[in-house]
Amino acid sequence: FTSAIRSSLLQNANKGDSLRRWSINELLKLNDVNATNAEVVLQEIRTRLAIQHQRLSSFPRVEEYAKIASSSDGATLSKSLKMLLQLHENTYMLPHEIIETDYLMEGFSNRPKQMYLKQMVDDIMTRRGASVDTFADAAIASRNMEFQIPQILRKQFRTDATILQNPEPFLHSRLLIQLICEHYVSLNKGKPTGAVSIDADILDIVDDATTEAKHVADANLGIAPEVQIRSADGPFVPPPIIRSWLHHAIVEVTKNAMMSTVEKWDEQPLHQKQSLPSNILIDVSRDTDFMSIRVVDNGIGLNADRSDKAFQFAASSTQKRWDRIDEQQSYAAVRQPLGSLGVGLSLSNLMMKCFGGSVSLHNNQSETGCTATLRVNYNDDYKALN
Repeated sequence: FTSAIRSSLLQNANKGDSLRRWSINELLKLNDVNATNAEVVLQEIRTRLAIQHQRLSSFPRVEEYAKIASSSDGATLSKSLKMLLQLHENTYMLPHEIIETDYLMEGFSNRPKQMYLKQMVDDIMTRRGASVDTFADAAIASRNMEFQIPQILRKQFRTDATILQNPEPFLHSRLLIQLICEHYVSLNKGKPTGAVSIDADILDIVDDATTEAKHVADANLGIAPEVQIRSADGPFVPPPIIRSWLHHAIVEVTKNAMMSTVEKWDEQPLHQKQSLPSNILIDVSRDTDFMSIRVVDNGIGLNADRSDKAFQFAASSTQKRWDRIDEQQSYAAVRQPLGSLGVGLSLSNLMMKCFGGSVSLHNNQSETGCTATLRVNYNDDYKALN
């Protein structure tokens, strides 16, 4: 970083009040690939990256705490934060250089120039996707370290490590950066509504997501429960959705339902055991303001520990944390392993909450198992927080 670039980063980090409050409708207004919209996208990305960088920089004493803890957790935390800072600095340079050199205003109608910018935004989206694993490592190390440092320092440690103790603002902002990038790239690919899907076939989206969840379960458990999909209200007009987000959330809750169902099936005495695990029911319905997708299983249900950790970032309920190298063969076969990083459900919750929806879990009252409910808001003017 030159001093001028570092100064720019600090200045942009203080522009939080100028950020757009994005809604589905605001995204839909960004409906053309032109110089004005490209500049809006790059300015938003640059400012949000600067704010994220500042959040990461707000943990200045990490090295001191790492020395006090004198464990592998301290080294992991220090390394992870440095990697995240470097990632944000390097990624910040991409939009910064184009904005500062007036690249957009000089012949933007030139197709190769448009494709170059699209590829750059796609690159930002890819880089940001890789940050979740590293942030999860830092969050886990931070939790472990808290109990390795003297009691008198723990309160200050929690204050200094706010970004890791309360990761939701950082993760929420990351999702918005990803969404802005996805929207612009989709417009460049000829999708007139970008990342937003209007009048989507919800049952088709559910079917795609459950097929993916079954592949993951089958690769990791050796068996996948069958899924029954129904629409209790029959055909209805769906809300505008971010298809990639809804797909992700359905995969995550269905994966968890399958794991719970197979675990319950494995616990049955051999002489009582059914030949296959019980089916999972997915029910799609709507009321006045929301579309609901309920995923009902007959698995082991939620105990107190599972309930407390259900939406906690990087708090997987599986015994062995996933390692990308150790399980690279199964990872190559499916999008993700079943026992993963403990980030899927917490990110799904943030995706649904972003535009006024939600994810909830509760034990079934009349039988065993659990119900996960995804709610998607019909109000396309609902503005995401910054």
